[in-house]
Amino acid sequence: MKIVSFVNETKDRVINELIKVSETGKCVKTTTPFKVGDAHLAVIRGGAFEKAVVSHLIMNQVVTPGAEKPQDYMVFQMEIFPENPNCPIGHFNTEWSLSGEGPYHMNLDLFPAVEIPEDLVEMKAVMDKLASDFNIDKNKMREGLIDHYNMPHWDKPLASNVGCKLMHLKNESLNLFIAAYKTFFDKYLEIIKRREHTPFTDEETSLKRRRNGKWMEYIAIKDPAVKMGLATGIPPEVIIDLCFPPSAIF
Repeated sequence: MKIVSFVNETKDRVINELIKVSETGKCVKTTTPFKVGDAHLAVIRGGAFEKAVVSHLIMNQVVTPGAEKPQDYMVFQMEIFPENPNCPIGHFNTEWSLSGEGPYHMNLDLFPAVEIPEDLVEMKAVMDKLASDFNIDKNKMREGLIDHYNMPHWDKPLASNVGCKLMHLKNESLNLFIAAYKTFFDKYLEIIKRREHTPFTDEETSLKRRRNGKWMEYIAIKDPAVKMGLATGIPPEVIIDLCFPPSAIF
């Protein structure tokens, strides 16, 4: 399957690229079987990253949020928590049914602590070009990101709204799906390389930890995927490794 080939090729590439960018980071890979599948995780810590996680989950005959019947399902996700507050979190969520023509779902965005307009403008520009190349509306491509990664008690959303929210895609849109992922990841690496050695203050570290705290609140209170994962038997320690931030304040 084209989507499985994409995961197999991309997983190795992103892990290797993140280790390289981290400079001194160490990668630990684990495979954890659970009731309905397996979780394959690569966790990188050190250097440029407080924590960077590449997750590949394979689940058999589960009912996912919004679905009406059991299906074989795959999740390919990255949560990247940089050490430097000037580097945004990179959020890469992709998932799909392995039955028939999908559907395929993708949420990509940057969650900044210290907002650097230049970086956000650059990411938005490359993703706008992607939308133009595939003849899709750049605004509709992002529709829902702000609401998805926001909670009523926050001062502002996590989402910077520069990535994309591509939902319910079918096989004929797989080229868009794959190109969006590669485009976003490549530009994100550029941003990390540019900012990872920028001096930062204690105040900016606090902004980073508060941003991480918002992500923790979202995961613990709002995210239906985490609740679904626990309900299907994914061990709590896998959920913690997969998406919990390495540091946070509230």
